[in-house]
Amino acid sequence: MKLKDYFTLGNLLGGFAAVIALFMGSFKWACYLIYIAYAFDTLDGPVARLTGQRDDFGGVFDTVCDFVTNSLATSFIIFYAFWRHADFHWLAAAAIAAFPFTFGTVRQAQGMVRPLSYPCYWLGVPRPVLALFVLAMLNSSMFSLPASPWREVCHGVAAALVMLLSVLHLSKLPFVNHSGRRWMSLLRFGVWSFLFGSPVALAVGWLVLDWPGVFYDYVFFCLLSYIALSWTQIPKTDLKRIRDYVAGGPLVLPLVHRDSVWRSTTLADFFLADEQSETVDVGAGQPRHDASSGGIPSGAPS
Repeated sequence: MKLKDYFTLGNLLGGFAAVIALFMGSFKWACYLIYIAYAFDTLDGPVARLTGQRDDFGGVFDTVCDFVTNSLATSFIIFYAFWRHADFHWLAAAAIAAFPFTFGTVRQAQGMVRPLSYPCYWLGVPRPVLALFVLAMLNSSMFSLPASPWREVCHGVAAALVMLLSVLHLSKLPFVNHSGRRWMSLLRFGVWSFLFGSPVALAVGWLVLDWPGVFYDYVFFCLLSYIALSWTQIPKTDLKRIRDYVAGGPLVLPLVHRDSVWRSTTLADFFLADEQSETVDVGAGQPRHDASSGGIPSGAPS
């Protein structure tokens, strides 16, 4: 194993430690440990690039560790939250928790057969997004409402979101990712808001307000905005190229790729007129990759 693989291992061990914390009765630390595991998951790629250690083993190892932490360990936490905190019958809690585990397992198997990403996009809801979103939701003020009937309504909405996003693991819907793209329009604002706002919310909630839940409320809001609105940042031309690729066509780099000369002119790229998007010059000799080539990063999170 190489240096970057030990960061990936940190992701795996973080998920394992989260389950141990749950068995010891610490729901709070189980959730913290998933977020710590995600920090290791985000570091293995930069370490691989800085040390020139990228290889096929690292890509496979990364997806396996993602599965264990974000699908298996997170499903145990979901079960505990609905059983102990929401007072669901244990069978109902188990049924809800089975969704991310089951559909995450199928996504893992699919990823062994065909790529689950396209340059600058994931195909289907990626497992880390589901895990971080659900854990933030389960610790948010929404899930902790004390009064009926809103408490029960919010728990029902939370259960529906867990199941819906789990099913979307297997969809072909594109979701914006960071690999090889230029950050433009609202995405740039959203990324910086998440990266800088999250630690600020943690510090303010913990040190000033004595209310650590502020951090989870902020992360929940950011990820809910991403899931609900990121489609507006996908130019229609890119959407067409993704659909053609999924149908078996060639891989053509999207307009938002850093190698493209196209530039966004609106806060919501999807609403650009088709003619405007199609007639923009994306550069002579724009690379075209066959669907079976290595044009898609093998280590992209899924």
